[in-house]
Amino acid sequence: MSANQTPNYKLCQWEESDKVLRTEFNADNAKIDAGIKAVDRRVDSLSSTVSGKASTSALNSLKTAVDALSQTVGQHTSALTKAGTCVFYTTSYTGNGKYGSANPTTLTFPHKPMVVLVGKYNSIMILFRGLTSAKQSGIEHPDAACSVTWNAKSVQWFGGYADAQMNSGGTYYVIALLSLE
Repeated sequence: MSANQTPNYKLCQWEESDKVLRTEFNADNAKIDAGIKAVDRRVDSLSSTVSGKASTSALNSLKTAVDALSQTVGQHTSALTKAGTCVFYTTSYTGNGKYGSANPTTLTFPHKPMVVLVGKYNSIMILFRGLTSAKQSGIEHPDAACSVTWNAKSVQWFGGYADAQMNSGGTYYVIALLSLE
């Protein structure tokens, strides 16, 4: 029988002269198992009560997308430097919930748009002149890709549902890089 116990969980601490009893050993294992399960429940509870938190896999996926976009932005910045003078332009719009090819989102600028960033909360879509498709960051859905059309001073896009099209309601903020050529 154990002469001593640990201070927190009262687990057996046998002295050299103590006889180790199977029942004490099994009781200690049951206490350890219950303690680990209690920690698991607290972690699960925190995960389910904290809304808006992304999973590790979602964050890793977003990081990969941001890294790829960063590389593309670098390439486009290099190309734009060779193209002439550009200016930053900012604006915003309010989404109306409409989507699809019959309801494209259209932005018109005072000069030719080269790169357009559209964002709301934790979502962003980056449109690059010459590319005919774009996708909001972090969406893994078959209908998430948007078709993009570029005109002299405007860009328009549409997708399979309002969130993917960045048109689900609320204010969307826009930063654009415009060519002065």
